[in-house]
Amino acid sequence: MFVTGIYRRHLLPTALVTLALVLAAVVRRRMSPPPKTADATAQQRWIARYSLVALSSTVLWAVVQGWILLDREIEPLLKCASLFGTLAFSTVLAHLYTSMLRFSISGILIMFVPSMVLLGLDPEMQVPAAAMGFYAVYLATATLRSHADYQRRLELDEALRSQRDKYEQLSRTDALTGLCNRRTFTETLNAQVREAQWLEGAGVSLALLDIDHFKSINDRHGHIIGDEVLRHLATRLQSTFRGDDVMVARTGGEEFGLILRDADEVSAMIRVEAFREALQVRPIVCAGIAVPVTVSIGVGRFDAESHRDDDGLYGAVDLAMYAAKQQGRNRVVTISMIASFSSEGQTSPNPSSQASALGAGSND
Repeated sequence: MFVTGIYRRHLLPTALVTLALVLAAVVRRRMSPPPKTADATAQQRWIARYSLVALSSTVLWAVVQGWILLDREIEPLLKCASLFGTLAFSTVLAHLYTSMLRFSISGILIMFVPSMVLLGLDPEMQVPAAAMGFYAVYLATATLRSHADYQRRLELDEALRSQRDKYEQLSRTDALTGLCNRRTFTETLNAQVREAQWLEGAGVSLALLDIDHFKSINDRHGHIIGDEVLRHLATRLQSTFRGDDVMVARTGGEEFGLILRDADEVSAMIRVEAFREALQVRPIVCAGIAVPVTVSIGVGRFDAESHRDDDGLYGAVDLAMYAAKQQGRNRVVTISMIASFSSEGQTSPNPSSQASALGAGSND
């Protein structure tokens, strides 16, 4: 507008259009995108607002271009020079906003169609009108092709992310039972013990379960039934120990682990004892075969002075589990029981009876 001299003849309209262009540019620059944590709806709303602001700049540019083309006092050479600005603007629009196909196509149409119509009406500017028509077709085609390439890249990225997440999930899940595997169990126990070490009031208890005489089940019924027993036991564990405060994992062949956050040893013992009793009276049915299953369980709560770290807690609970096996299997033994009777030099009574007594006492 300043090169063509329009501003001398139309000062107020020129000032208003210039101000509107500057204002649109400032608003567009100050529009911060939503955080990555925002939902899809919020992101779509921001894109819609940004597109409207950007399209307002495109409309203003098209108005200025049409104004220049209609002004008979402007030389054809200057009109052609102004058209180069429109071509440059539309090219940037087509390539910069590839992801926003509707916005890009709309911007190209807004900038090209009015100019092409006005050029076509002027006998001296019909050649530039035809050239602009060809270039408009090229830009539209290039925009569609770029958008298709962009969509393919998005689909590829999504497929790669999905594959990565799938492999990550597989690396943390036991393939047979669908429970967390030993790696996830170890990482979670380590994190929970660290939290118990540093946060006042935080605590964690651990329970290790081992199926009694599992080799006999495999020998008698076959490994297929044995695998089914593991799956059914995993399902029962998941249905019994629900919630964000408990993690259930398969830690070995017939061994399972429970991490109970903010649970003391007594409450953890009562919960696993209830599970043990329910499992004893209700056999697992696989392929129409009722398979009696019992478990030996070790339980303990992390103590910074006694265990020092997660390995110390695991070792102590593991010893409690093997103590349960040595005392006749199908029972629960806690770390404190072992320590108590070791210090007294006595033979431990049936821990399951103690758990029942504790449970009855807690209900009173």
